[in-house]
Amino acid sequence: MDEKETGITHLLRFPARRDAIPGAMAFAAMALNRAGLAPGLVARAELILEELLRNSILHGYGGDSAHDVWVGVRGQVLCYEDAAPPFDPLTEGPAPPDPGLPPDELPVGGIGLLLIRQLGSAVAYTYSAGHNRIEITLQ
Repeated sequence: MDEKETGITHLLRFPARRDAIPGAMAFAAMALNRAGLAPGLVARAELILEELLRNSILHGYGGDSAHDVWVGVRGQVLCYEDAAPPFDPLTEGPAPPDPGLPPDELPVGGIGLLLIRQLGSAVAYTYSAGHNRIEITLQ
């Protein structure tokens, strides 16, 4: 992800490792706070980002790895990129769980993708030059 290409003002690269998740979340929270987002929206962004990071690390890269992920903020937009195999969380993955089921009957998997799809006011996915890019607008 390149600042000139995307207009992202706050952008950092993090290793695709579970121990990097807290630092990536803190960076995103700081940038979103500077952009003037309300605390509730920042909390949503942190939840989304944690899910994106965990999915990249565990499913995209198969565990902690030497690969990188990129986290950026452009105003009210959280930007995330990885170089894992193509995966569009808007159309792929398990079907969303049935909200009518009691929690103990929910199937494993799919809840995190549901969060990504529903917590942002707009979510866009692209795959280009070997990178998955997700942009989540928070309003």
